Amino acid sequence: MRIAIVCSNYFNIDKKTKKGTEIFSYILINNLVKYAKNKNLDITAFASGASRLPVKIESIDSNPSFSDKNVILNGKHIIFELALISKAISEQDNFDLYHINIGDGDIVLPFVPFVKKPILITLHHIIDAEFTRKYFSLFKQNKNVFFVSVSNAQRKILPDLNYVATIYHGIDTETFKFNSEGGETIMWAGRAIPEKGIEIAVEVANRIKKEAKLFGITKKEHHGWLQEKVVAKINSNNHPLPISFIADKERSQLVNHFQASKLFLFPVQYEEAFGLVLIESMSCGTPVVAYARGSIPEIIKDGETGFIINSSNADKRGNWTIKKTGIEGLCEAVEKIYSMPEEEYKKMRDNCRKHVEKNFTVKRMVWEYEELYERLLSKS
Repeated sequence: MRIAIVCSNYFNIDKKTKKGTEIFSYILINNLVKYAKNKNLDITAFASGASRLPVKIESIDSNPSFSDKNVILNGKHIIFELALISKAISEQDNFDLYHINIGDGDIVLPFVPFVKKPILITLHHIIDAEFTRKYFSLFKQNKNVFFVSVSNAQRKILPDLNYVATIYHGIDTETFKFNSEGGETIMWAGRAIPEKGIEIAVEVANRIKKEAKLFGITKKEHHGWLQEKVVAKINSNNHPLPISFIADKERSQLVNHFQASKLFLFPVQYEEAFGLVLIESMSCGTPVVAYARGSIPEIIKDGETGFIINSSNADKRGNWTIKKTGIEGLCEAVEKIYSMPEEEYKKMRDNCRKHVEKNFTVKRMVWEYEELYERLLSKS
């Protein structure tokens, strides 16, 4: 099987990447090489030339678009994405199947009429559902395009696509090692944007007077908001236990913090498609407290690997253990975890690890993608 995996040209695809889709591409490609059952699997990655991957890399530039300030300032990044996609499509005689990993795959669709091979698109981010539904409908007639959702909840946003599988993300549990003890801090990690709920995490930590460590990937366009709504609140903290904001840590540097935290707090404000940090936390044994948005009920086992909270009385998505909603519900769940007897808490940590080992390993993810490649090629 000759598979072309088409990635973004925006960042390098390597172990230092901090963006979710590029992290996924790095994990998938490395572990297809490591775990694939079919030893005749021949993978080519279309990505920035400076990417570090154990496969052949085809590129349009030795460096990612992000490294060129003129490209970013002039808003020309998308043109370089299109150039990379064009290069991949122009070489279709060399491949049996394309696997697209750029956002929701929208910028690839105009090329579809010129491709005779199967095109598999993993849906990573659906930003504007109404626009995406209208735009994707323009390409319904193209029968060689197939979609993978990363959660079943994601399908509710775009129900009419040609889905062939839901494949949950997976992680290397040997990297995110289990710690049965945990620690005493609340942890939050993700992009430092309003949708990820970092501001609410600060408020919860302030209310219940617990130490918290927040690890944010900063975005220039949200710098003002971050300083005003998050950093200012942290600086005005008047209880004895600190709340810390640490910017732009590499993914590998978070492992010991996952292991040493009491819980992971994730009050996400939008329909989360998946959330790698959730399974990373649970792999280390740290339970999660999160709002019941998007894929959360598919990833967290309420009362066993943490607690799921309805975000408001007007938006109840389940009869969860904690009956309060919103910030009040988050606070009750966090306090419940802190007040657990030692054996009960250790049992929850053990549940977290077992849940990831059963459902969210990278080996399971790789095998499901490999099986899907074979299935699509046998059909074509």
